[in-house]
Amino acid sequence: MMTSRKGTIIVTGANGHLGSAIARHIVSSPELQAYHSIFIVRDGSATNSRLTSALKAGGEKASYEVVSLDLASLTNVRQVATTINGRVTAGTIPQIRGLVLNAAFIEFETQTWAEEGGFDMAFVANYLGHWLLTVMLLQSIDPETGRITIVGSDAHNPDDWLTTTLGTYKHPDDKWRPFISGENIDQIAFGTWSTRADDPSTRNGMRRYGAAKFCLVTMISELQRRLNSDPLLHRITTVGVDPGSMASPEGIARRTNWFGRSIVHGIIMPIMGYVMMWLYPESNGKMRTTERSARDVMRAAMDVSVAKAAYFDGTAPAERASEAQDVRKREIIWRDSVRYTQLREGETVLKDWK
Repeated sequence: MMTSRKGTIIVTGANGHLGSAIARHIVSSPELQAYHSIFIVRDGSATNSRLTSALKAGGEKASYEVVSLDLASLTNVRQVATTINGRVTAGTIPQIRGLVLNAAFIEFETQTWAEEGGFDMAFVANYLGHWLLTVMLLQSIDPETGRITIVGSDAHNPDDWLTTTLGTYKHPDDKWRPFISGENIDQIAFGTWSTRADDPSTRNGMRRYGAAKFCLVTMISELQRRLNSDPLLHRITTVGVDPGSMASPEGIARRTNWFGRSIVHGIIMPIMGYVMMWLYPESNGKMRTTERSARDVMRAAMDVSVAKAAYFDGTAPAERASEAQDVRKREIIWRDSVRYTQLREGETVLKDWK
């Protein structure tokens, strides 16, 4: 019976390498089997062997469904959020206990734009679609114990040792930093920042991905600040987790070249991940298995002892990029998100939404 479930867990990007590992972790965990899960994928009609295999691990005890949602379509985000809100109101599914914003999109050799709104695909799929989904679902999140978990990335931080080593944001004139130098983020949102014309290497796409993740990471503090002052929602918790680097030849890395996809992500990274986890099972090193990262994400998503606005590298407390902690810039991103989505009165129960 759905009424016997303790709550609902929603995971976006459930068909990816990390997403399917999260799904497997949820449906196979006796504790998490007490919840109903909604696994969100871009196209539920498409064959996805990873997610299908993961869901089989749950057997008959798990309660779940797979829902289609294209995060690059704000119209579709509104439709799905409205449907979920209606189901919670009607009591056909329990209130949301955990909302995990996991879906990710990155392009290395190409750059595309969303048909709706003309947004850079990395921006809308990684950040803006998630932002709209979250503020609309706030009415259905358990106001006492609800948690919003943001899956971050070291790419959001130009000062991270890996991005520094790779030279992702390196430029003699510091062209790629800071992310925000004006009064809006239009260049990032509409893809005129770090284009292939600016830089034909694969780093142009990694920067756009990093900029989108930067916007997403600012939600941890900015959304929490607004929740804290809300008379109804102040007990809801927002946290973030950097899951580390994981092999993803058919997932997030599928848009790179053959060598990167087949050799780096298909052979080298999986071997390194398993070796590192075998040698250092509790390490927060850069290379991790999806199983380890899934466990870390769900710990943050469900453990009530994890404090509001906390950010973790795996299980270790971590610092966000210094720019992500700038209050004025967080407010710029929020204000522009309202503008881009054309959020209207009544679409969110958050009191301080403008």
